[in-house]
Amino acid sequence: MLNTSRPLILLILFLAREHRLTKEERERNSYGTSTIFRYNSGETTVYPSSLPGFFPPLYRCSCIMEPFDLPTLDGLHLVPGLCDGVALGVEALAGFPSLKTLPHTATLGYHGVNVHGSESRNKSMIVNIQNPHENIKTEDIAKAMVGERIFMGWPFLQEGQVVAVSDCLFKYEKMVVSPGTPARVISNPHAPQGLGHWKNKAERIETYYSKKCGVLTGNVDILLHIRPLKGNPFIMSSSSAEILINIGNRIETSRNWRICQRL
Repeated sequence: MLNTSRPLILLILFLAREHRLTKEERERNSYGTSTIFRYNSGETTVYPSSLPGFFPPLYRCSCIMEPFDLPTLDGLHLVPGLCDGVALGVEALAGFPSLKTLPHTATLGYHGVNVHGSESRNKSMIVNIQNPHENIKTEDIAKAMVGERIFMGWPFLQEGQVVAVSDCLFKYEKMVVSPGTPARVISNPHAPQGLGHWKNKAERIETYYSKKCGVLTGNVDILLHIRPLKGNPFIMSSSSAEILINIGNRIETSRNWRICQRL
């Protein structure tokens, strides 16, 4: 329960001792004129110490202080809330995060979310990601996603290109089997030491979202191997979205397929 009497007690104690303050201390605690600081490219000045005996004066001060009057509305009025036509949620412009880009539910409960290195003992808002493709096979996901562009890093979406799909047994990649034939998705079994490595990676991804972000994604049974795309902020499409290009970036990252979104 919020204690509303504590600020009132502090105010009473402050007023009881206000008469002990000097004139300079009262001026220090009061509101004054706003000041703007400007750079002076001309001759420097000496600025006196604000606390003699502790801080030295500034002997080569290139700053000018001038009174600043805050601008007025001049008959205009502020518009409360958002302007008409603003794009929100899934319609937001590129670079603006939103939880609404994936179907989810949220509940308030105890989950032990890690906050500043220790588990929270209070309730947290836990987001549960809904999976509309629960019974889809890994091979079908690979055929649909390998080579395609998707958004990863939900809710802070970043565009990337899927180069492979893997589960606990196989890694699916698109390659040319014989010369002159189109590339197709091929499944390759993990090496013996790769099985444990894949499970550890999947557990780390699930634990990170659960304990650090308070997001329940379910069991991580499929991973997407994604190559992030780099963008040129000076090249924009007709829809004002940044055009992303793959400029030889060989860095590959593994993400949970449940929190990746297709374009």
